[in-house]
Amino acid sequence: DSIVRGNTSKKLVQLLRDAGAAEVHLRLTSPPVVWPCFYGIDTDTQEQLIAATHSLDEIRDFIGADSLAYLGLDELVASTGRPASEFCTACFDGHYPIEVPEAVRRGKLSLESES
Repeated sequence: DSIVRGNTSKKLVQLLRDAGAAEVHLRLTSPPVVWPCFYGIDTDTQEQLIAATHSLDEIRDFIGADSLAYLGLDELVASTGRPASEFCTACFDGHYPIEVPEAVRRGKLSLESES
C-alpha cells in the first residue's frame, strides 16, 4: 500500500504508539502517489496527495513516524516479474495510458464550483 493523503497512516502510527511502541518505522511497498488517479483511487487533484506537496521528511513528521521509506517504481515493477508496459503507473509517474481531458484534470467538482 502507499500513503495517499496521510490521514490514515497518521492514525495508525498513533495507535502503535498508544499500544506502547517505542519507535515506528514505516516502509511502504509502493512508490509515493504524486499524481491523481482517474481510474480508481478517489483523488481528483494533485493538492490532495501528501507526496505531491511535501518532502519525505515532512511526511514522516506529519504522520509521526521515526522513519519512512518507499519502494521505488523500478523495484515495484521488478517485483512482479512482468514488463512495466503491462501496468498503469500514472499515479506514480504522471504518464497516463490515455489522454486525460483538461476538465477532468482540473477536478471532478470543478463544474460545480464554477456555478
